[in-house]
Amino acid sequence: MLYFEHNGKHIYGTLISNHGYFEHYGLPLWIHAEGDGPPKGSFLAYKARPKEALDWVDNLEGSEPMTVHLPIIKLAQKLEILDI
Repeated sequence: MLYFEHNGKHIYGTLISNHGYFEHYGLPLWIHAEGDGPPKGSFLAYKARPKEALDWVDNLEGSEPMTVHLPIIKLAQKLEILDI
């Protein structure tokens, strides 16, 4: 996941390819959300069971089974290709 600040906003997002819209198949899509502040760790940890949960963690030590870790890439500024 990419993170950067832009115009005082905290932006979290990723680039994915479009897989289902005819002539736009394969075009990159920027999927993002605004957060209240910078990430509180180096990874976003997602656990689906026994109860769905998200948490910030700094490393993978002591991680529980069935937890997926998404690394946070902190950028100095927004990517030039983004129109936000």
